[in-house]
Amino acid sequence: MEKATKFLPLILGAIVAVIVFFVSKKIRKENITNNERATILEKAREAKLAKSILKKSDDEESISNI
Repeated sequence: MEKATKFLPLILGAIVAVIVFFVSKKIRKENITNNERATILEKAREAKLAKSILKKSDDEESISNI
């Protein structure tokens, strides 16, 4: 019984280390996913803005041609 109480802190420390490892890995994976989504959304906004500008310039050209 004395040996068990002697190794109990080591066992608990190992369990906590494994839990912290998996939690940090999950958080890191979520951060990567969020960054990818943000990048995709930023590109989509830029494309929408470019499309809007192009449409506006086409409209101005068609008005000036009339």
